[in-house]
Amino acid sequence: MQIEHFTPEIFGTFWLRGVLFVILFISSLFFIGKNSSKKTQLYLLYGMGIYQLASSIGLDLSRIVNGTFLLSSHLPLQMCGITAYLSGIIVFYRKQFIFEFLYFWGLAGFIHSVLTPEFTTEINTFTIINYYVSHSLIFVVPVWLMLMMDMRLKIGSWWTNFLYTQPLLIFIMIVNWSVGGNYMYLAEAPLAENPLIFTRVWPWYILTFEFLVILHFLVFYYFGKKSSIDKA
Repeated sequence: MQIEHFTPEIFGTFWLRGVLFVILFISSLFFIGKNSSKKTQLYLLYGMGIYQLASSIGLDLSRIVNGTFLLSSHLPLQMCGITAYLSGIIVFYRKQFIFEFLYFWGLAGFIHSVLTPEFTTEINTFTIINYYVSHSLIFVVPVWLMLMMDMRLKIGSWWTNFLYTQPLLIFIMIVNWSVGGNYMYLAEAPLAENPLIFTRVWPWYILTFEFLVILHFLVFYYFGKKSSIDKA
């Protein structure tokens, strides 16, 4: 059994409301954070982490209890699912390798999940709001750690994170084959109308994704390092 995937029309009413919500939500968080004490900034960070863990775990548990949990769709193996958990974990277990992984993949996941959304969960008011809040926080948490908690990217971290991700992709491909899933879109190209999907032919679209990931990481690395220098 597979669940229906919902891809809102780009520039449609649903899409515009989602993007507007994200802009207002993120702007409000950083406005409050910028005008708060270090202690309040830390408490806000704790709140974000607790939300990410509670919403991710709670959603999975509710599916298990309701008997709607599908191995092919609901394992936390989409990159946004992985980074949602990590954005909660790093708040309480602040490690450099988690921060860098979250920074690069969280920003990439955030951009494409908001601009070209594809819902792979049941569609209701809660899941829609949670989708945009959770994806906003996988962007906010690493940037918050960088700007307000003084965490920094290591030299060359864009490349090391790209390399470290490759074994993870192989593992997820094996899981996809085992359960009939499409985690990380390694079995089929996303349905969303993404202009960066030049081909949907497997495995060529994956090679295209790899190249685009490198470009994304380089851009994120540039702005991450520049932010560190400017702040210093």
